[in-house]
Amino acid sequence: MHKLRRFGFNAIKESFDRLPTAVCFFDRSGGIVLCNRQMYRLSQYLLNSDMQYLEELQKALASPPKGIMPIASTENTYRFPDGLVWKFEKAAVTDRYGETYIQLTAADVTALHRALEQLAEDNRRLEQDAEKLRRLSENVAAVAREREQLAAKSAMHDSLAACITVTKQYLAGDLGGINADVVLREWEKSIVFRDAERLPAREALYESADSSGVAIRIRGTEPAGGAADLMYAAMQVCLSNAIQYAQATELIANIWEDGDRYTVLIRNNGKPPEKTITEGGGLSNLRRRIERIGGTMTVQSLPEFALVIGIPNRENLEEGNEWLSETY
Repeated sequence: MHKLRRFGFNAIKESFDRLPTAVCFFDRSGGIVLCNRQMYRLSQYLLNSDMQYLEELQKALASPPKGIMPIASTENTYRFPDGLVWKFEKAAVTDRYGETYIQLTAADVTALHRALEQLAEDNRRLEQDAEKLRRLSENVAAVAREREQLAAKSAMHDSLAACITVTKQYLAGDLGGINADVVLREWEKSIVFRDAERLPAREALYESADSSGVAIRIRGTEPAGGAADLMYAAMQVCLSNAIQYAQATELIANIWEDGDRYTVLIRNNGKPPEKTITEGGGLSNLRRRIERIGGTMTVQSLPEFALVIGIPNRENLEEGNEWLSETY
C-alpha cells in the first residue's frame, strides 16, 4: 500500500514537472512547497542557482540580471537569453483543508509576443502607407490645379497671339473687308477672357500658399469689400518675400478694426532680414495702391520682418484684384 501511494505521488510529480508552464507553490512565509522543472530552469537564469524563497525571485524580477530583458509594452513579461518570452503571474490559492499558498506561474508567450510585434510593425507600415497616400492625393490635386492653370494660360496665350496676328494683318492691309471695329471686338474678347481666368485675391493667396507649403494664419475679423482684397494683396507680396528670402512655413496676419480704419500686421516665422529692407517692385506697388486710397504702410526690417498697413474702412472702397507677385 505504501509503495502504491509512493508510485502515485511520483506519477503526479512527474506529470507536474512535464508541464510546459513554469509553476511553483510557496507557503505563507515564502518557502518553496512544490516547484516544477520549468520554474527551476527559469530560476537558474534569474538567480544563477535554484531558488529557495519567493522573495529572492521577486527581487530578481524587479531588477533582472544581464541577459534578461523586461518587455516594456507588457507587464511582468521578460525575454530570456534563449529567446523565449515568459509572463509571470502570482496568485493566492487555498487547498481543500483551508490552507493558503502562493502560486507563481510563468507562461511561455513567445508566439503571442511575436504576433503582437508583427501587428505593431504592420500598423506602423499601414500608417506610413496612409501618409504616402495622403501626400499622393495632395500631389494629384496640385498637379490637377497646375494642369488647369497651364491650360488656361495656354488658351489665353493663343487668344492673345491670334489678336496680335489679326492686328498686324489689319495694319498691313492684308485683311480685305475687316474694319477696325472687328479687330477691337477681338481684343475685347481676349481681355474679358483674361480677366475671367484671374482668381480673387483671397483664393490666389491661399492657392499660392498651398502650392508652396506655407500655412496662412489670420486672427481677427476680415475687412469688408475692397479692403479685404487689398489686405490679401499685401499678404501675397509678403508671402512671395517670405518664401524667397526667409524660408518661412507660416504667414501670420493680425487684424484690428478701429472705427473708420483697419490695421493689419503681417509677419512670418522665417529667418529675419540680415539688413534693412529696400522696397522693390512688390512693396513699392503695394505702397502706391494703399496710399492712393488714403491708407498707410510701414515696413519693419529688424529685429524681424513685419508689415503694418492701415486701410480706410469705407463701404464703397474700390480696389482691384491685382496680383502683386514681385519681390522686395
